[in-house]
Amino acid sequence: MLRVIFLFMIVAIISFNDSVAFADGCMMPREVGKSTKMVASPKQEALLATDGKTVQVVLRTHFRAGPEELAWIVPVPSKPLKIEKCSDEIFSVLEQETAPKFYRMAGKSGGGFSCGCAAPAVRDVTVSRPAVVVEQTGTAGIFKYVVLSATKADELTKWLNDNKYFVPIGAERIFDQYVKGGWYFLAMRIRPEASNRPTLAPHPISYTYRDDKLVYPLVISQLSADLRNEIVLYVVGNCRYACANWANATIDPEKIELKPGTPSGTNYDELVMTLAEKHDGRMFVTELAKGLSSLDESIFKIGDVLDKQSAGLTASRKTITRLRAIMTPRAMDRDVMLIPLGGWEKVDNVYHLTANDPPDVPVAAACGLVFAAFMGVRLTGRNCYFRRLRSRPKTPPNSSNSVAGSGATL
Repeated sequence: MLRVIFLFMIVAIISFNDSVAFADGCMMPREVGKSTKMVASPKQEALLATDGKTVQVVLRTHFRAGPEELAWIVPVPSKPLKIEKCSDEIFSVLEQETAPKFYRMAGKSGGGFSCGCAAPAVRDVTVSRPAVVVEQTGTAGIFKYVVLSATKADELTKWLNDNKYFVPIGAERIFDQYVKGGWYFLAMRIRPEASNRPTLAPHPISYTYRDDKLVYPLVISQLSADLRNEIVLYVVGNCRYACANWANATIDPEKIELKPGTPSGTNYDELVMTLAEKHDGRMFVTELAKGLSSLDESIFKIGDVLDKQSAGLTASRKTITRLRAIMTPRAMDRDVMLIPLGGWEKVDNVYHLTANDPPDVPVAAACGLVFAAFMGVRLTGRNCYFRRLRSRPKTPPNSSNSVAGSGATL
């Protein structure tokens, strides 16, 4: 019983003091949560790394449909090269290291896609050239892929359907925008021998293309978008990046408040949603922008993986930018053009929030209080025991009141 009382008192004191204070006044904050996926609809993640001449893209898309129904078509501004399977580790480490984190500190508080710079000029086409050309075929992990170039959107649609890359109604209109810009198409399908794998998030795909511009193809996502979609972009380069043709925003730390019961433990997700609605979904929130050297050491796993697959493409990497958007299909009316920012400011992803808590209890005082309470309980128990012994009436050995001597039946 005394042990139970003792443990109860320790729990009570710890609950009374969320943050542990040391002699130098340094606080060890308690993490209350992270900003996680806010919607149950498909999520797209992409990492774009550039050295100024070549762009490497790593894509992962979360699908609702089972893998046996999966066909994935990605427009690329220039001919995609080095198409390979990529490790899931990339996005798991990126999410871990760059997603907003919130810590509670105890204290006393009172135009359209027509932008011509998005793609290279339309290539010269001879009369004898087919409307759809198979530029390359191969496999990458569980995917069997084909690289296509096209001069007519209707012929591209027909080719995809004839080859069992069944595209939804309305695809021809979307394809036409990319065909007119001279884009290539990376069409992927689950290999038959891997089609029974129960996953909605196949492994990422990595490819490169030669260009000095960074663009994320978003218009095509209208064909498979849900009512609400989450897009997370990571840009690795020599400075911070932002969107050229979308609104850009950051969350004001002064507006973030603790809110128990939410995934992050705060109102952060509500603030993001409010900004998204204000801009009709056409907005990216910058959640992180800082030098890679200032991040935790585990972030360098990303660089190691990229370097192995890109022959040192990211050797000159200096910064990483995390951009996130929540949008409806109607907002996906343009691709995302990414541009470097001069004189950029660092955006941190760690927030320390002050709560209206009781005054801090120093650790030494707390331990002393627990010890004193424990000794008090023990001494009180012993005193009561001795009092009971002293007050117990003395009964003669042969008295009839003695159970053993009288042979009484209980």
